[in-house]
Amino acid sequence: MKNIKYIILALCFLSFWGCKPEEFGPIGDPENVLKELQGTWTISKVTQKDEDAVTKGFPYKELDITNVYAYKELVIALQGDAAGNPTNFTITPGNSPKIADFNTGTWTVDDPNAPTIITLKNGTTSSILTLGSYAELKTGKFYLKKVKKFNGKAIVSYTYQFTKK
Repeated sequence: MKNIKYIILALCFLSFWGCKPEEFGPIGDPENVLKELQGTWTISKVTQKDEDAVTKGFPYKELDITNVYAYKELVIALQGDAAGNPTNFTITPGNSPKIADFNTGTWTVDDPNAPTIITLKNGTTSSILTLGSYAELKTGKFYLKKVKKFNGKAIVSYTYQFTKK
């Protein structure tokens, strides 16, 4: 029995002695997400989500409505200055339902390093859109989500998938 204790102690000692800290290479320069967002984007998919059904656990929560309306005509152009800061935008809705109440104006983000909210503004009117994962920006895709509320409660949301032209 004593030998088992010594064997276990020796194995523990050897396993800890074999551990060495790893050195990782440099991470690299941070990505400029705002510069990646700039450009002309066309809609490629639209999903409607019943937010009330989600909270109640109903089975039918989401529906792809890309082909229900003429969403393929929707184009958004996000412009910025040379440093990558957001400036102006234009939306060409075609016959698709609007994602904002106006088609031109300025756009801003909540955090220039890691944006999650894009605010489209025209005068005193604004439209707030949630930016989906921007991990796919390098592949030419990004997502915007618009939530429609009634009395402060989310009723329905739309997720727009855009592809860069």
